[in-house]
Amino acid sequence: MRVALNAAMIALPGVLLQGCSSKSPSPSPSPGPSPTPTPPGPAPAPPVSYKCDAAGPDCVQCDVACESSEAIIRRLRVGDGAVGDGCKCQICKQGLQADETGSCTKASGTAPMVFYAYYAKDSESYPFENQDGASALGVIEYLHREVVGTTSCEAKQGQAAQLCERHFCIDRIHRQKITMHNPTAVFTERSGQFGPWNSFNAAACTPASQCTQRFEKYGYNVGCMKNVYDPPFNTQPLSGGNYYDFPGGCPLQDYTKKTDECKQGQPGGQCASPDGGNNCTWHAEDAGFVMIDDLSGITSLARPGGSGNFSSFHDWCTTMAGEVTDPDPTQHPWKGDYPGGEWAKDTTPDQKGQKSLPFWLNPGDTEADAARAQALEDLFASKYPEAPRLPEPVCDW
Repeated sequence: MRVALNAAMIALPGVLLQGCSSKSPSPSPSPGPSPTPTPPGPAPAPPVSYKCDAAGPDCVQCDVACESSEAIIRRLRVGDGAVGDGCKCQICKQGLQADETGSCTKASGTAPMVFYAYYAKDSESYPFENQDGASALGVIEYLHREVVGTTSCEAKQGQAAQLCERHFCIDRIHRQKITMHNPTAVFTERSGQFGPWNSFNAAACTPASQCTQRFEKYGYNVGCMKNVYDPPFNTQPLSGGNYYDFPGGCPLQDYTKKTDECKQGQPGGQCASPDGGNNCTWHAEDAGFVMIDDLSGITSLARPGGSGNFSSFHDWCTTMAGEVTDPDPTQHPWKGDYPGGEWAKDTTPDQKGQKSLPFWLNPGDTEADAARAQALEDLFASKYPEAPRLPEPVCDW
C-alpha cells in the first residue's frame, strides 16, 4: 500500500559546530582526547581536515561533514588563525554554500545532494518510486495528523476493517538514502535546488494536469514543499518539516495502469547516477526501517498485572484502548483508558479527558516535535550505527 504524505517544510540556517581542531587527513576519523595546543603563531594555511576535541553528537556530525561532504562544507579558521585556539566547521545545510565570511548563501547552480527521505508504511513491500517522502520532522507531523489518533485499519481488497491497527495499517517508518541532482531548469526558475512538489496517490502524481505541465517544464525533478500552517490543507500548527516527491516511470498513472509502454514514454527521474538530466534526477538506496511501537515507547510499557511488556500496538490497543470487546470488564478496569488510541486527537467536551501516550503529547509544539524527530533519528542510529548522519537539505522552492 502506498501512503501519501500531505504536508510541508521550513528552511533553517547553517549551523556552526564548535570544538573541531585541525588535524592531518585521516581515513577513519573518530572522537578522541584533545590534542596538545600549539602556541599562537603566524596563521597557517587553511587546514584540510578536522578532528573533534571530544566525543559528542556535534563532534560526530562535524567529523562526518568535514571529512566526507566536500560539496556542502567550507572549512573556516576562527580567532587569530592559530591551530591551538580552535577551528570550527561552518556547516551549511544542503542547497546552500558558505561564502568568504562564513555566511550561508544560496549555491550558484544545481549540484548533487545526499539526504534521507522518511515515509510511514505498512508491512507490504513495493518499489520506492512515484511516492512522497519527508524529513524526520515531516514524517512525525504526518503521523500526528493522520495516523496515531486512530485505532482501525480500513478494509481493503474485500477484507474487513481491522480493529486495533493504525490508519492504513501503518506500523513502521522506512528510510531511503537519496542522491539528487535536479535539472538546470529548476535552478533557473528560482535559484534553488528543488522543484515544485505534488502529492502521489496510489503511485500517481496528482493533479495530473499540473504534473504534466511540471514535468514538461522542469523534467522529472524531485520536488519539495514547506510544511506550514495552511488551513484547510493543514488544520493544526506545524513545526516545519520537509516533504519531498520522487517521480518514477509512468508517474501520471496509478500502480494498476503502469504499462511498459507508458514507462518507456514517461521514464521518470530515477537512475543509477543522477546527472541533472531531465530523466536522471534521483537515486534511492534502502537505509532501513524502525517500528513505530519502539519509537513511541509501547514496547517498553509494562502490561497491567505484571505480565511483561506490550509486544505491539495491537497488543497495547486491545488491552488499553477498548476497541475489542472485553470478555470480563470487571477484571480489567483499565480497559478503555485510551479510546482514541495513542493520541487523544479529538477535543470535543466529552473527550477532553482522554489519555495519550507521553511521546505524542503537544503536537505542533516546536520543542516537542523536534524532540520526537530527534528520537526518530537516534533510533535509526542505534539500529544502523554504520550509517552516516546526513544534514537535512533546504526546501528552496
